[in-house]
Amino acid sequence: MSPPQKFAPLSSGGAFNTFTGLWAILAGHRKLVAFSILSGLLFSGTTLVPPLLIRRLIQWITDGGGSMSGLLTMTALLGLVYLLRGVGRYLYGQFSHVAAYGVTTDLMARVYSHLQQLSHSFYNRQRTGALIVRSINDIETLEDFIAHGVPELVLATVIPIAMWCVLLWIHPVLALLVVLPLPIGGFIIYRFTRQIRQIWRQVRAGISELVAQVQDSFSGITEIKSFGRERAQAERVARYAGAYRDDISAATKISLLPSAIVEFSSGVGVIIAVWVGGGFALEDTMSVADLFVFIAYLAYIYQPFLKLADIGDTLYRAGASQERIFELLATQPEIISPPAAITPQIIRWEVDFYGVSFGYQPDEEVLNGIDFHIGAGEMVALVGPTGAGKTTIGRLIPRFYDPQAGQVCVGGHDVRALDLEFLRANVASVMQDIFLFHGTVRQNIAFGRPSATAEEIVQAAQAANAHEFITDLSDGYNTVVGERGVRLSGGQKQRISIARALLKDAPLLILDEATSSVDTETEWLIQQALNRLTRNRTTLVIAHRLSTIRHADTIVVLDDGRIVETGTHAELMVRNGRYAQMVQAQSLAQSWKLSEQRAAEAVGAEEKPVASDHESLPTAQSPALGNARRATTNH
Repeated sequence: MSPPQKFAPLSSGGAFNTFTGLWAILAGHRKLVAFSILSGLLFSGTTLVPPLLIRRLIQWITDGGGSMSGLLTMTALLGLVYLLRGVGRYLYGQFSHVAAYGVTTDLMARVYSHLQQLSHSFYNRQRTGALIVRSINDIETLEDFIAHGVPELVLATVIPIAMWCVLLWIHPVLALLVVLPLPIGGFIIYRFTRQIRQIWRQVRAGISELVAQVQDSFSGITEIKSFGRERAQAERVARYAGAYRDDISAATKISLLPSAIVEFSSGVGVIIAVWVGGGFALEDTMSVADLFVFIAYLAYIYQPFLKLADIGDTLYRAGASQERIFELLATQPEIISPPAAITPQIIRWEVDFYGVSFGYQPDEEVLNGIDFHIGAGEMVALVGPTGAGKTTIGRLIPRFYDPQAGQVCVGGHDVRALDLEFLRANVASVMQDIFLFHGTVRQNIAFGRPSATAEEIVQAAQAANAHEFITDLSDGYNTVVGERGVRLSGGQKQRISIARALLKDAPLLILDEATSSVDTETEWLIQQALNRLTRNRTTLVIAHRLSTIRHADTIVVLDDGRIVETGTHAELMVRNGRYAQMVQAQSLAQSWKLSEQRAAEAVGAEEKPVASDHESLPTAQSPALGNARRATTNH
């Protein structure tokens, strides 16, 4: 996996950074932008011609010398000019929007690809809603500026200069006078620029926080309803929405000032032209035709500056969004393949931990001096209290994180020396918190191997004890499971996850609490599927239910990030240490739960005794289930 392209983070001030950043973003689409600008020049450039033709017409009328043939020629020229104007306007809009959509589409894909390569530690520090705003809303803000802002900026410079040159040719003194308000207005606008840019950056941050709050509310809707916090949560979102409203109102109030300033400046220019130019015309030092051209051109000269002032609002938004996008792209992943990454032909898929220490924060150690070995095709179980570091160990094998000290080796190679894509392609996981995508059952099973045939998907589902319930669904394997698999039960999601791991057929397997939080019958079905899944695979099992790992080749007992015991189930029970205490505690808890269940069944069966459905099923402690496991487990 190659590292993403690097971008230097942009500073918070200066339009120069905005334009240099846009130049980099426009790579691959600059020709379209150039065609858009040329078409815009054709459209705007034709504005120069009609006032000059009308000037000539006025001269004919006032001074004589005109003719019908000349008038016909002039009319034909006007028709050609407006035809070119229409063509230029169409091509200008077409090229600019195609370029803008191409840039934003590429940028969205680029940002998403970059986000996929960032390490888990990055996501631990971020909120999902804020990332969504950066990867979609901020990019859409750039689309408007690329489609309209970039060409208009060029046209707002070229066309007014061309018109002013014509006015200089007609009457130099008046041409200098009518543009006097522009420098003054430009200086005032410049003084607002930094403040406007900073305010829009605050607005973009505000919308990120608002979306993050809404996303959190949707994700936690069950908890919100369970605790009766609907109104409180709605008020919380409303407060963030109100803060965003206040920020964008303040930004808009200041951003509209440049347009008002330019509008007033243009009015002053017209007043100067009428007063001074009219005086020149009354003194016969300037013709009426020339005065008409001055007044007509002034509207066009100032109009681009009005557009420029409006574009300024878009520019400030785009600048703030662009900075946030480039900051994201400048974030480099902490976990990448090394420059000389290897993809060895591993014959024995064994895992070794050598003196591994790790902490999610530098000053908070989660693991300390972890040493253990998983032989090829063996099962090693990690047990211990919550927070002992079991799940963290499982995350180090596929390099979701790297240890601060020690080595994690696969097949005798330090995982940091392996190609990251190669490593993760050979590791399958079944987690306690199953994540299913909003798609069909078939798509979720085939997620790790999209090229799998329909027959292979069914075989994986059958091995995972999932085929029966899948065929009972409304659309079978084509049933849409909903976001995060919300339309399925916990046990069903777990079995689809096992089928997904079976289909991937990776030699290394990580099971993290794969049978927790399910009923006895479902646990039995899941355990059967897991027995098939672990066969001939190097397996790391993380379990709270100790009855599920009695036949592991090695049991590693963790406490407070350290290994306190290692051995088989029988060896650890003889030692009567921490593991034996955990087994006894769970046995007592299970016995108490069973007695409570039987007491409740006895009360319900006083009038008509009915056998419990579960009594006919093997429990986690039953000899039947233990024999089934032993029969299906082959390490």
